[in-house]
Amino acid sequence: MTAFFSHLVSVLGAERDVYCIVVAHMVPNTVLFVPAALDKLMKVSAVLAKPKSVDRAEYDEIASQFPTPPLSREWAANPTAVVAELKKLGLSGKSVVFVDIGGYFAPSINKIAELFDGTILGVMEGTENGVQKYEAHLPISAPVITVARSPLKLPEDHLVASSVVFSIEAVLRSQAEILQTRTAAVIGYGRVGRSVAGILRSRGINTVVYDSDPIKLAEAAARGFQANTRLDQAVGQASLVVCATGNKSLDLRGFGMLQSGSVVASVTSADDEFDLGSLSRGYVRTEIEPNFIRYDENRGSGRHFFLIADGNAANFIHGAVIGPAIQLIEGEKLRAIKKLIEKRVPNATDRLSELDEKSRREVAEIWIEHFL
Repeated sequence: MTAFFSHLVSVLGAERDVYCIVVAHMVPNTVLFVPAALDKLMKVSAVLAKPKSVDRAEYDEIASQFPTPPLSREWAANPTAVVAELKKLGLSGKSVVFVDIGGYFAPSINKIAELFDGTILGVMEGTENGVQKYEAHLPISAPVITVARSPLKLPEDHLVASSVVFSIEAVLRSQAEILQTRTAAVIGYGRVGRSVAGILRSRGINTVVYDSDPIKLAEAAARGFQANTRLDQAVGQASLVVCATGNKSLDLRGFGMLQSGSVVASVTSADDEFDLGSLSRGYVRTEIEPNFIRYDENRGSGRHFFLIADGNAANFIHGAVIGPAIQLIEGEKLRAIKKLIEKRVPNATDRLSELDEKSRREVAEIWIEHFL
């Protein structure tokens, strides 16, 4: 895999006078991608570990190579604090790229660009929920480019869905249950949610779908799923709920719609998918095992539900390893960053930018050369 990145960087051309701040999950692929790809294309000044992944072994490995300032939504939304950290990292007067996942800098990027005494070349956002956050803050006076909706991400999205279902099943088996004893609801019929629903149905599990977008809901119905126009209708008939919106699919009211005994899982970070802070007002938390948390309603009703991985991406339980397919979209990230460095991405006034088809084909051709 390092040969693929070396080849791609050699084609793109390294930019050693450009520095980047990287938001990343601490998973096996990060240990490869950050030093072998990002730090070869430019200079990685800091890796901001997603908060729920700092206890993983990969964090120690990354921290031994790069500065790892703590990351939180509150800090990232504070432009003064972010600019102070950039200066602390010695980036005054430098050219900087933000490599984001989850839209951490969406509320603050305009002010960061204004306050920073160097140059913010732009942001590369890698996830759909991050794209939604940046879109909510348009117009943005800096370039923002995304790979989240690229066709090159389709293989990764499907494999992520497969690994999510694998991990859900593994956790259920550890509780002496099998997947097929449950009925399922998938909340969010985006690219990952669509694949999760298809995989569950292929395993013989009755699966219903809910999405707030009528176009996506219509597609789900056309594909033969029972498509619900109301969240309570969807979760009320399911004992397994997989959330794939990246946009607070369940809050205290939503958790109250669940059947007693339901198992809930997410395909993304807990802070993106759920309002877990509200649960302390209505539920008592008990750790059955580290990746299987029970929440009991505190009114003595006996009603309860279970949260896999305490609401974080279920597939991270098993390292989120999905093979070479993920390097395809990582390659597109490098190409998108290079475009930012070349200043060929316009400011995000009314939409985020994406790579053109020719650039994607070039990345795919190099990937095929190395992996097929």
